[in-house]
Amino acid sequence: MGLHTVIMAGGKGERLWPASRDGMPKQLFVLEGEKSLIRNTVDRLLPLTAPERMYVVTGNDIVTLIARELPDLPRENILAEPFGRNTAACIALAAAWISRNDPDGLMAVFPSDHLIRDTAAFQDTVAFGAQCLKDFPEYLITIGIRPKYPETGYGYIAPGEALSTGNVLNLYRVESFHEKPDRSRAEEYINRGYLWNAGMFLWRVDAIMHAFERYMPKMYHDLVLLFSSKWRNEDILRFYQDVEAISIDYAIMEKASKVAVIPSAFSWNDVGSWDAVGKLLVPDQNGNAVRGPSYLHESSHNVVWGCGKQIVLIGIDNMVVVEGEDAVLVCPRKRSQDVSKVLKRLKGSTPD
Repeated sequence: MGLHTVIMAGGKGERLWPASRDGMPKQLFVLEGEKSLIRNTVDRLLPLTAPERMYVVTGNDIVTLIARELPDLPRENILAEPFGRNTAACIALAAAWISRNDPDGLMAVFPSDHLIRDTAAFQDTVAFGAQCLKDFPEYLITIGIRPKYPETGYGYIAPGEALSTGNVLNLYRVESFHEKPDRSRAEEYINRGYLWNAGMFLWRVDAIMHAFERYMPKMYHDLVLLFSSKWRNEDILRFYQDVEAISIDYAIMEKASKVAVIPSAFSWNDVGSWDAVGKLLVPDQNGNAVRGPSYLHESSHNVVWGCGKQIVLIGIDNMVVVEGEDAVLVCPRKRSQDVSKVLKRLKGSTPD
């Protein structure tokens, strides 16, 4: 019974538009050093599992780019989605693929585009979670991050009674999940000891398959048909055409009775907005976070991302200015979470 790791790399990074776009999503960005976010994700996990037990679920349109970025992974371990159907379908596809050869194995799931600087603490947390599953095989475990500030862009987890204690890490039953709050409620959540929901999970393969069977019977029925097929492109397409577009939180985690959380304190950022990017870059003496050629005069606490042209700000504060290949974004820093909604309108669809 080995540990299989699944990396979800199907997102388009719409909240980082116009730098992130179709064909060059956020997970392929280089934010620090010389490696992309997905390359760093794989490198964090390689000490925990062999490349043969590592899987990437990504969009069919960027499979070639992902394979080029991750040449050490077997090509058959890069699973292509014909189109996005949110995280439940992504995880179901990977679970079914893994269960063909190791139905009672352990499965850990991670986003491809998060920035984690404390690699050792991250690895210790995953190893602790895998150990907990030996004592609690029916539990679905998520990793929660101890909040550093009242973030309104994250969901929150309320931990309950302790299930297992270690020297540093502990496992708690989850009392409830909470959606993204306003600032006052986020402050209340922090005071209550709630955790950021980081979207990272550990469970046995058979446990998550049973959860799909109980809480998403239609999806499970289609999954069984896919499992028994030859896994041709048309078989996967049929599954995705019929499957509901829903997150794993809504589909399973908020419904299941045996759900636990490991509170962790490693440095974590989901890089989900330009404001978040601004918190990652080293600021100048006026609090400006800048990438690319620029000149800022009497301007403070801005996020500036250039791709070649010089960007000049005069008397500008708390704004986001991003140069893309064929578009420029300008918005208040506090409104940077709205970028994906506006992009949907630009594409002619209805915003969330």
